[in-house]
Amino acid sequence: MFSMGANMQLTEGEKLILAMLYDIHKALNLKGAVDIDAVRAAISEKKSQGTRPATNGAVPARVAAVDPTAEVAEILDMWSAIERGYKRLTVEEKREVEAGAGPLGRGVRFSGFDEDTEKRHRELAQTLIDTTDRFERFQGRNLTAHMPTLDGYRRMLQMFAPMRPATGDPRLGVQQIIALANAEKYAR
Repeated sequence: MFSMGANMQLTEGEKLILAMLYDIHKALNLKGAVDIDAVRAAISEKKSQGTRPATNGAVPARVAAVDPTAEVAEILDMWSAIERGYKRLTVEEKREVEAGAGPLGRGVRFSGFDEDTEKRHRELAQTLIDTTDRFERFQGRNLTAHMPTLDGYRRMLQMFAPMRPATGDPRLGVQQIIALANAEKYAR
């Protein structure tokens, strides 16, 4: 059994690297001498000994138990899938998204985080985009939204979780994109 010693401290970057390695290991279904589920559990257990954010159930358990870096990675991953799905739509389907989602259905695009109230999330997003190959589609974008977005993204993550397959691209369609856009703007 893997055990993290009391003095073992991981930086946010190390936690992100471990989370990404865990995802790769699981996706490739690799077997080895290290029990990666035990490592993941030990890291989660170590984090849960600290303070947890008050979420009132607004964030899925998968996201609520992780640090802001992992949450931002989840948001960027979700938006990558949304933008890929939107890009694949026909002109008529894009009109359908706009009709169903209003202004957020026009040009469906990740808008970043509020500079004043979500600065840490914006900085983490920029770091993930600049330092990993995972979010290249967002490179060069202005990630400053001029209004708070995090609550909307958290609602979207709740809805996106069952849409995400174990492996591969979710291939989102018209109704899924409309539902996600509406989750962003409306609290349920």
